[in-house]
Amino acid sequence: MKSSLHIAFIIHNQAETGPYWKVLEQCAAYVKMGHRVTLVCTAKRERVRWREVLRDGVQVIEAPDALWGKLRQGVDLWNALVRCRVLRHIHREHPFDVVHAVDCRPNVIIPSLYAQRRFHIPFILSWWDLFGQGSTRFGSFFANTAGRFEGWLETSFRKYANGATTITHYLKNRLEQLGYASEKIEVHHLGVDTSQETLSFPEARKWLQEQCGIQAHEAVLCFAGTIYESDFRLLLGALDIVQKRGISYKLVWVGKHEIDAVTCERYHIHRTGIVPTMQEVYRYFAAANACILPMEVNDANAARWHSKVTDYLNAGAPVALTPVSDFPRYFTRFPLGWLSPSGSAEDFATTLITALSESTAERTARSAQTRAFMREELDVMAQARRALSFYERFVPSQK
Repeated sequence: MKSSLHIAFIIHNQAETGPYWKVLEQCAAYVKMGHRVTLVCTAKRERVRWREVLRDGVQVIEAPDALWGKLRQGVDLWNALVRCRVLRHIHREHPFDVVHAVDCRPNVIIPSLYAQRRFHIPFILSWWDLFGQGSTRFGSFFANTAGRFEGWLETSFRKYANGATTITHYLKNRLEQLGYASEKIEVHHLGVDTSQETLSFPEARKWLQEQCGIQAHEAVLCFAGTIYESDFRLLLGALDIVQKRGISYKLVWVGKHEIDAVTCERYHIHRTGIVPTMQEVYRYFAAANACILPMEVNDANAARWHSKVTDYLNAGAPVALTPVSDFPRYFTRFPLGWLSPSGSAEDFATTLITALSESTAERTARSAQTRAFMREELDVMAQARRALSFYERFVPSQK
């Protein structure tokens, strides 16, 4: 393989939203290793012109989209055509060596296939989520209407990729069932920058007391981001049981998610609102007795890689979670927290009670264990090296 590659990384997401930050982190790792990366995403508001910015050494192209708001999700053909034009423009001056795309929305698959065939370069296609048939997170109406189209997109174009990665073993199995050659598939999880500093548990608890008034002796759970309604019901059902068993706690909810005041009071939820920096987000995580992932056990949650879990662990926080994604593979081998035996509210409540019963000394020891695990298993630089090694199988040694 060439000593320095030019990688086109294509996602359907809008800039500065959702997976964009994790993808940018991975692309920045490639740059640190001496490679050139062009990340193509969707602009947040622009409808006509494409915009180029440099972030962490990564050339970011924000393509315009004729739609608006939540409709800017990868289905606009104008967006796809502009992406093709931009890739051609960049390739003339700095030829691409490989195109790596995530999922199969039209504004991803059209420019990826264009680059593969026009520039004669290998096409790597990742499968990171299950939106179509088999996913029930948006309800049965979506599953039987737009979900069918999503399912067609998710399954019809993967055969054209030279190589494939999936974010979980569940999706690897699904891809093999579609007839894709298993020897051309690897499971790659999203890494995290493990060089980030974080507070120790006692330091973080002192900070939390100053920030929120939560006392040092109070048991704290923490959750970050938004949550689907079905998963929220699971969480509240578990908290009902925890309260009935006389267990006292505070639940710190990091980020913006609409929860009414009555629910917050009943379930002892403290909402932080939008937190401006990841450093501050990590402080909330580090102050918790346990961070939580209350997810229903279903196909959609088996398919996804819930990146908040790796952020929890990277902050030195153990995690109480239901058996979703590939996490049972790790939580049964490493002392990372508490794995519920099922996705029922009763089992998850028992898991939460176990987590809340740990002593301060035990909780402090877990911080070192989770941080060490992240450095050894899921550091972003290590994951980037794995991806580059995978590219090596498809990129010619000379062009």
